[in-house]
Amino acid sequence: MQLFISIQDILTPAVLYFILACFAGIPAMSLLSYMTGIARKKVFTFKLARQFANLGLLFILAISLACAALMGASHYYFPEADIWLKHHVFWESGIYFCLVSLLFFGVYCLAWNFLGRFKWLHLLLGTVGVIACMLFAGMLIWAVWRELDPLSPVYPEPVSVFWPIMVQVYLLSAMAGSAMGLLYLLYRRNRDDFGRDYYRFSLGFTARWGVFFAVVSPLTCVWLYLVTREVFLPDHLILPGALFVLFMVPVVLLFVRIARSPHPLRNKAAILVCPVFVLLILGVRLVTYLEVADMAGEGEVLSTFMREWMQEVEDWASGRIRMW
Repeated sequence: MQLFISIQDILTPAVLYFILACFAGIPAMSLLSYMTGIARKKVFTFKLARQFANLGLLFILAISLACAALMGASHYYFPEADIWLKHHVFWESGIYFCLVSLLFFGVYCLAWNFLGRFKWLHLLLGTVGVIACMLFAGMLIWAVWRELDPLSPVYPEPVSVFWPIMVQVYLLSAMAGSAMGLLYLLYRRNRDDFGRDYYRFSLGFTARWGVFFAVVSPLTCVWLYLVTREVFLPDHLILPGALFVLFMVPVVLLFVRIARSPHPLRNKAAILVCPVFVLLILGVRLVTYLEVADMAGEGEVLSTFMREWMQEVEDWASGRIRMW
């Protein structure tokens, strides 16, 4: 029996994927800014790191509460929901990872002024918190992967398809963190009045990192192909790949426009549109991962709406050729 994934089925997971990307990417952007501040000794980078830390802590708190609520609700009120919590070890460990990230990153954020005198200790606390966030995200991805392919081993093998997907998820998470960071800076520009020079620097700095992660992320597709070349079916990935490029190009151009602008705050439309394109990119990538999971499972387990779209494109193209 084959499971069909429609476009309506993708919408909610795509939004959840975007939230998870912000959960992992925004704290990482804070840590990256803090490390840059230590290396370059610039005050602006520390201010930017603190703003990212405040936003990142909100996402960590939200994910931690949501994870705890889901575990509690499914255990006490909806026992039948255990069908999607089959691998309890992932979710129970996820609670611990959330608590570790909340504890260490919370101290990193809330004790900012005090720990500012002990920068390496401050950096260490933030690093532990960010690693916990990334481990939670990676473990959640592996839990979902095992739901799609129950015959997969308990732990991913070195040649598993999971690894290139996880690395790309981290890179796209950093890109999502950059996009949301731009939006947050725009929102806080009046409350955190650090001056025009600061926002010229911070928006440009964030946009440049967004360009970097956006450009590097497609390189993992080569790794993914090398791992799946024996079962690779290009027909199922042509359209998702084309849409990925189609959405990625405007994001890069918007990031570049913000980074090169002498007055980045005037590019409000670009800042507002960036997260929308990132959401579309994550949705398209989610479809790709589902198709790859079907290939790796060596069986027709599921199919997505992209196959129907691809068939319609082929029928339209063949009709045009016959007309000529």
